[in-house]
Formats: sequence, C-alpha cells, structure tokens
Amino acid sequence: MNPQSLADRRDFITSAILIIVLVFLSGGMGAYVLSDPGIRDSNLLVKSIEAIQTAYIDEIPTEELIESAKNGMFESLDRYSSYVKTDDLNRMEEELSGEYAGIGVTITWHEMGLLVMSVREDGPSYKVGLLPGDIIIKADTVSLTGLKISESGNILRGEEGTDVQIAIYHPMSDDTIEVIITREKMSLIHVPYAGLTLDSMLYIRLWDFEAGASDQVQAAIDSLFINSQIKPQGLVLDLRGNPGGLFREAYEVANLFLEDGEFIVGTDARSHWNEVEIRAEGEDKTNNLPMIVMVDRGSASSSEIVAGALQQADRAFLVGDTTFGKGLVQGYVTFPGGDGLRLTISRYYFNNNLFINEFDSTLLGTGSGLIPDYYYHQIRRNDYIRTLENSFLLQSFSDKNNEEIINSTYENMQSDTWMNRLEEFLIQNEFHYYSPTTLEVEQILFDAKFENYSNKTLIVLDKFISQSIYIDNKLHYEMSDYIAMRLMQIAWQREYGTFRSYSDVIIKYSGDIKYAANLLKHNLEEATEHE
Repeated sequence: MNPQSLADRRDFITSAILIIVLVFLSGGMGAYVLSDPGIRDSNLLVKSIEAIQTAYIDEIPTEELIESAKNGMFESLDRYSSYVKTDDLNRMEEELSGEYAGIGVTITWHEMGLLVMSVREDGPSYKVGLLPGDIIIKADTVSLTGLKISESGNILRGEEGTDVQIAIYHPMSDDTIEVIITREKMSLIHVPYAGLTLDSMLYIRLWDFEAGASDQVQAAIDSLFINSQIKPQGLVLDLRGNPGGLFREAYEVANLFLEDGEFIVGTDARSHWNEVEIRAEGEDKTNNLPMIVMVDRGSASSSEIVAGALQQADRAFLVGDTTFGKGLVQGYVTFPGGDGLRLTISRYYFNNNLFINEFDSTLLGTGSGLIPDYYYHQIRRNDYIRTLENSFLLQSFSDKNNEEIINSTYENMQSDTWMNRLEEFLIQNEFHYYSPTTLEVEQILFDAKFENYSNKTLIVLDKFISQSIYIDNKLHYEMSDYIAMRLMQIAWQREYGTFRSYSDVIIKYSGDIKYAANLLKHNLEEATEHE
C-alpha cells in the first residue's frame, strides 16, 4: 500500500475514532446512542471500508469507496433524489437567485463543442459578435470537444468580471477566431417573447420557473394587457417543453390568473411541515380574459402545477399533448463541506384531490400526466423532424443561406425549389432517416435470411422495405411547412435576435399557435352568440 493510501486510511480512521470519542464525552447518552441501529450501521460501514482497504485483492481509494456508498443509498429512492456535488449546488443557487455570471448564450451539445442556440442582446457575447449557429470549440486552454454539456457550461460560467478566452468556429465563413469575453452577472430570461398574435390574442412564452419567472409573466401582462392601447381578446400561455423549476414560482404564476380564495395546489408529505394548501390571493390580473395553456410531453413539474390549477378551476383550456407526469416536489439539504442532497419530500395535488402521482407510484418517477382538453399533434415531436433537428443540419443549411432565407417569403420557402436544395444538402452531409417501421422490417428480413426462409418470403419483405423507405423519403416534403418555418426562425434569430424570430416568424407561421388562437376566437364567438 502506497504512503498516500496509508495517509488517507489513517485520516479516515482518525475521523471515525474522533466521532466515537465525542459520543462518549457527551456523558450518560453515550451508551444509548451507541445502541442505536443507525450508529451500529455506520460502524459497520467504517469496518467494511477498513476491511476492503486491508484485504481486497486490488487497491481501491477510500474516496472511491465512500463515493460508491453515497450513490448506492439512493438506488432505492426515486430518480429525482440524489447526492449533489458542490458545483451542481452552486448552479442551483444561481437558479434560486435568478442570476448568474457568464457570457450570455444558450447552448446545446455539438460534436465539435457547444452550438450557440441564442445570444442575449444585452450580454457580453453579443458585444464581441457571437451569433446563433456559431460553435464554441475551446475555452481558455480546455477543448470542449467530447465534453458533457454540464461540464462545458461550468467552464463558461465563473466569477463576475473575470475573462475567458474562447475559440469560435463560424460555419458561414468556415473560419475559426479567438476572442476574450468578460463574464457579467445577468438575470435569467424566463419569458423570451410576449406579444399579440394576428388575431389579437396575447401570447406569452415561458421557458422555465426559476427565480423571477412570475415577475416576468406579470411584467408581460402589465405591458400588453393592463397598460396597452390595444386590448387582447384572449391569452395563450405556452408551457411546451417547460421542465419546471421552483414550486413557489409555479403557484405565483397561477395566482396571476385566479380570483381570491381559489384553490391552486396542495402537498401531501410524510412530514406535516411539508404539507401545505395554497389558494389564490388578490384578483385575476387579466380580468378573466379567455385563456389557453399550451402543454406537451415536455411540460413537467411546475408547468403541470400551473396547467393543472387553471384547468381544475375551469380558468383555462389545455391544448396540446398529455404532460410529463411529475407530481413530486424536491427539497435540498446542504452540508458544511459544500455538497448536499436533493430529496423528494412531497407529492402535489389539485382541487378535488387530483394527484398526478398516486401514493404508491413515487418510485416510478412519473404519473399519468394532465390530459389536454384539445389534443393537437406536435409536428416538432415527429420522429423525422426530431432526427433532422438532432443532426444540426437545418442550422448549417440556414447559416449558408442566411441572407437569401431572410429575403424570401414563407410561401417561397415551402416550394419544391427550396426543399430540393435542402434535400441535396442533406444527402451531401450523409443524412439518412429510417422510420421505426423500416428498421423493424429490416430486422425481420435479416432474421428471415438467417433462418433460411423461402425466396418468396424474402422478396415480399424486400418490397415492403422499399415501400417503407419511399414513405420515409416523402416525409421531407410532407413536412415542408414546418421545415420552412424552422429555417426562417433560425435565420431571423441569427440576424435579429430571439424576439424578432418570434414576432416575425413563429407567431405568424406556427400552426400550433395559430390553432390555439383560432380556438380562443371560436370560443369567444360562441360565447357571444349565447349572450
């Protein structure tokens, strides 16, 4: 055993002995505490680590054994409970405060590093010329290629006023430059866009429920409803893909749309300290403006609290797809060393004792989810679209044709000319899409050949595969309306920023938003007829 391992072992045993001595020094309680099962189990853990260090065939670092023990105790809990490292806790504290120090970009993983999805117009990256579609390949001396997005994100964030030198690859010009960016403290953006649709409906897009989310929704209502010259006819709150956030922000958002005393949410917990029942305070800030909440499979946690509270109160219709089904609330415990625990402490429920998670389903992690009043097929969740988006080739094609796309009309972008150009680009970049049906039949054909099926059977399967691939290839043109919108959205965001990409593209051409606005308009007309 090397000297370092001996030193680690001595430190660990010394700490254990110190704990035992402190227990005895506490006086008459010592014998009682040592007889407690928890203390006995802790002692067994110490002895087990000591035995492994002494007798096991390979040398295992003490820290590795302790890490395994820490992680192992959470295997019998639900998937939302875990041991949390200091860096992750610091990031959670940023979410709780609603501020962070960074370079002002939203990013996603890319094989070369980090793909810039959007750039804050008031942030430090904007000042040095970063654009959506750029790829950050290095930060200081660290290559970001192959790193997890959480690891890369931690490198870009840091103390306010500190510098980070990043290498940026520009796909449009096919060159790489290096710039120095000074990190700034910025408030998190929760509402990237709020504005009126063509049918005069107030549309609010809410990304998450971290600290300050309810204030930004309130600000949007103040600006576009209370203080606006043009009064909206209805309201669309878009929570699609919103993973949730803080419990308090959820009920504060719901509170904006309910009258005093109406039930929002309650929690059922093992500890009575974690059981609460929350009702609305004040008045509906929109004066009962007809309302729709847009949801999908990605709407979880706090999103479901808002959607469920408004649906149960008959305050809003839900439009879209069934929600994720996370009816659980987490709390945090912080240790002196900086690490901590994230633990599920309660289940939440709505009026009429409606639970998303039943009593015995906590370990499943998800419940049934909220069912929309009006189902709308989410094209962006289509398997072909998701595969295309994940390839990042839409971004690359838009980058190479940015100016031409911006100067084109939406109808022109849907034409076969543009779709053919995009198809050629996809082929050049070796993009292939095979539907689950095609893949399944290919596997059947493979098995049939292995089992020496008749030639007649193999010919039938081969024809079936050809037909399935033909159908797969047609999807590119059948989805042309959505693809055209996405290309324009990417181009406009790169040139003019997130707000203009919503106001000039998404609000005008997104089929699901138009569907929600038309539904509100139809309900308003029906209500007028019955008056």
